[in-house]
Amino acid sequence: MKNKILLFASIVAVASTAAIVLPSCKKKFDTPPAAADPVGLTPTHTIKQLKAMHTVAGQLDVITTDVIIAGTVVADDKSGNLYKEIYIQDATGGLAIELDATGLYTTYPVGRKIFINCKGLCISDYHRLHQLGIKATISGSPTSAAIPSDLIKNYITGGSLNNPVVPKVVTTASLTTAMTDDNLGTLIQLNNFEFAKGDTSSTYSDTSAYKQSKNLTTRDCSGNSIIIRTSGYANFAAAKPAKGNGSIAAIYTTYDATPQLILRDTTDVKFTGARCNLFEEDFNAYPVTGTAPLVIPGWKNIMETGDVPYTIAFFSTAQGDFAKVSAFSSAVMPTTNISSWLISPDITLPTGVNPMYTFTCSRRYPVATLKAYVSTNYTGGAPSSATWVLLGTVPNGTATAFTPFDLFGPYNLTAYIGQKINLAFRYEAPAGSAASNVATYEIDDIKISK
Repeated sequence: MKNKILLFASIVAVASTAAIVLPSCKKKFDTPPAAADPVGLTPTHTIKQLKAMHTVAGQLDVITTDVIIAGTVVADDKSGNLYKEIYIQDATGGLAIELDATGLYTTYPVGRKIFINCKGLCISDYHRLHQLGIKATISGSPTSAAIPSDLIKNYITGGSLNNPVVPKVVTTASLTTAMTDDNLGTLIQLNNFEFAKGDTSSTYSDTSAYKQSKNLTTRDCSGNSIIIRTSGYANFAAAKPAKGNGSIAAIYTTYDATPQLILRDTTDVKFTGARCNLFEEDFNAYPVTGTAPLVIPGWKNIMETGDVPYTIAFFSTAQGDFAKVSAFSSAVMPTTNISSWLISPDITLPTGVNPMYTFTCSRRYPVATLKAYVSTNYTGGAPSSATWVLLGTVPNGTATAFTPFDLFGPYNLTAYIGQKINLAFRYEAPAGSAASNVATYEIDDIKISK
């Protein structure tokens, strides 16, 4: 007991001395050194040279020699749109690195240079997109897997931080889905792009409990398009895409023969300018109505005579929704002429442009007509209250099969610049027509370009 008391007294004495001395001490603690590129770790291969070691889609190529690559992280998992994956690139190309860990952005943020000792790793592809991981056996079959978290540091060494990351400006014409395309896996920028009109009313991804990934379409003013694929787990999944036009930066990837973009975050979407077209409608923002009439803000769906409305239908993901009109199910056509109108909202054509009007249409069966009109004095009542100028008549289809969505126009609207106009489609089928022979028309992609 005496020894314990003496020990306690000694501790108190030391503590008291420290309490007296410490306030007068102005010790300066060293700032931890900034991350720097490791000394003596020199790349032996470029990313392009590493990717050249894997040329057969679906094959697993284990690296058995001393191969070291280096690259700057251009996309990480901070937004949740990437999962257990980062993208790096050097001057020759980009590559997906599969890592079995989350919160990778805290160690490997965008702008950090990393060095990878590839010996023992596996270079493969996911539907023709190169990736670096490790060979594993799952359910008895060899496959590529993410590098286990406890092994990551055996292969990856972090280097300097805050290296500049600048997207490469490209055009869709320069992008291919060949495994040898140097753009794959890299950060690219597309200019003069915008989301398809219908997609601007949607969200970036699935916000339900299922959190399924979702594709949105972006396109330039020439109609060249590419999809953006977004995870339902991205922290911007519920955000609505920008409605304007501008530049977009994203990782360029492919899924077999389908090119696609992976966003890092919505800050990479700079769509703040005016859209390509003066007016457009692709019907994708509205649900399929079946036999019920379509209801779209600003549009008039008028059954002038008979009982045939325009509806919204869907055939394929590639085409999306479209407006459909058909007297096949009409109950009154045996004795009544069918006349149905679909009239656009008011459209004001500004001066200083050369407005050209186009739309696409698929059709089948020969009996009926569909005509496109324009009016400058329609005020929202009965179509007969306005003067309509015929722009064109859509040719009939045959009973054999639906035609493709053929392009109609361009119809020159320069005579109407500086005026308010309305566009219209009029469907007519004569009384007594056989239901099995009456025409169906499917209208889509209505546009007035500048």
